[in-house]
Amino acid sequence: MADWNKRKERSGGDRDDRGPKRSKGGTGGKWQTPHQKAKIASRGSGKIEPGDVGIWATCARNMEGRATEELKVMLGECAERFYGIKPGSSEDTENEDDIEASIQKELTAMDNKQSTTKLFSPVHLDIPCVLFFKTNSLIEPIDFVHRICKEIVATPGVRKMKYVNRLTPMTLIAKATEKGLQELGSTVLQKHFNMAADIDEEESTSGKEKVSKEVSNHSYAIRPSTRAHTAPLKRALVIKSIAESISNVHKVDLTNPDKVILVEIFQSVCGMSVVGSDWEALKRFNLAELYQKDKASKATTATKSETKPRSVTKDEADVGSEY
Repeated sequence: MADWNKRKERSGGDRDDRGPKRSKGGTGGKWQTPHQKAKIASRGSGKIEPGDVGIWATCARNMEGRATEELKVMLGECAERFYGIKPGSSEDTENEDDIEASIQKELTAMDNKQSTTKLFSPVHLDIPCVLFFKTNSLIEPIDFVHRICKEIVATPGVRKMKYVNRLTPMTLIAKATEKGLQELGSTVLQKHFNMAADIDEEESTSGKEKVSKEVSNHSYAIRPSTRAHTAPLKRALVIKSIAESISNVHKVDLTNPDKVILVEIFQSVCGMSVVGSDWEALKRFNLAELYQKDKASKATTATKSETKPRSVTKDEADVGSEY
């Protein structure tokens, strides 16, 4: 009897000394329904790579899926309205019932790397409130986003976006390294500014500074933004590197610049674009604020109309003249 009690105590003690139960693999308890899988798939796939062109977007928290669908529809409608391009017109005519043909078409497209048929391709990001859409070569992101914002201002009272906030166009994406930033700047900035390297080369050959007549001496401001990136591109380094690459004939103006250099750094990639002086007036391309601005202006107009004194009619004037 005593031996049996000893065996019982020993087995219980061994069980208490054991570590936590090890996982047997699987999904870690995160089971997903078909609806959840479809929702995640709708947010896009793939990743952002050097050489990509596209549009960053921010949205309301926990609304990434709805914002992706909303933005996908709006971008397609705007592409057709602005440029006469119908996205995915060839895909819409496909017979959805022919599953084998559909699969074969997708495999062929993957083999031939024919991913350029889509105007806008969402990329799934593991970060809340942020979206990214790759754009086709037929779409110029800066002009496209600028037209969207101008259209909102020109058509007050018409709100087409509920979950999407700010849009930030990217002319080009590169690696988020010092070398990648320099190469990115030399590609994007030379279309808008006289570059310091070009001026130095002209000085060495001619003995005096020459300014290109093709580019005006725009003033500029640099607006960097960093997400999920710790090194090596710190904010001060980004600003210094870009400023040193631009000729001194261009002055920095943080209040009212002619051009604004947008830099978006996310994990291992870095994007850049140059927008016009109305970037601030267009609420930094924040659609939600543009809608809010329109709502506020209408409220102000309504208040003014209510407080405006009522005009005196002819009959009222005649009555008043009797006393």
